Amino acid sequence: MSLNEFTNSELVEFKGSKKGIIVNIKRKATFDEIKSSIIDKLESSIGFFNGAKICSIRCEYLSDIQILMLKDNISSKFDVEFIEDYNKKEVISFQTKYVTNLRSGENIEFDGDVIVMTDMKSGSQVSATGNVVVMGDISSGSRVVANGNVIVMGSVAGFIHAGANGNKNAYVVAGNLNPKALQISRNFAEAPDDESYEENKNNIPEIAFVSNDIIVIESYLPKTIK
Repeated sequence: MSLNEFTNSELVEFKGSKKGIIVNIKRKATFDEIKSSIIDKLESSIGFFNGAKICSIRCEYLSDIQILMLKDNISSKFDVEFIEDYNKKEVISFQTKYVTNLRSGENIEFDGDVIVMTDMKSGSQVSATGNVVVMGDISSGSRVVANGNVIVMGSVAGFIHAGANGNKNAYVVAGNLNPKALQISRNFAEAPDDESYEENKNNIPEIAFVSNDIIVIESYLPKTIK
């Protein structure tokens, strides 16, 4: 069975390469139509695409944020991995967006780094192609998706996805990691939520990172200079 059997000539085309699968968007359509077409194609052949590596989603008119959202949506539903095409990456001077007020239900999308200067209320979302820093808390029902790292000065009760572009070296740091779900690259985990865990934290920051395809959550103790 070849990839040609999974080609949608009207909108989406899957092609094989040495690095992985290339997803070509062949004509202009809405974001939802593209997402549905890709998901339908993957669902119709889950066995074939199980464990597949996608190296690129090529579309001339979708923004980097929309591509990031596509990758996040697909990786959350299927056992596929997005791998970075580093040969085509250039050194980019990222811009930084400062968010001073984030209302419930508000969605912030930015091509670069995002710094949220307040708490993230339930229903709010931040998506960034760079890193995300939250100076307050991430409430339950709120969501952060970043290609880079996520640093939270307060507590985390919502959802965080760091390394959304497939970067397994991404990490999450927070004062209190107790999320509904945590994802780094394509790896999922949930933080402990028992009472003894909470009582013995002593306000020590926690760091989450990937080791041997497992998310590890540890207390972060800076080295003391003697």
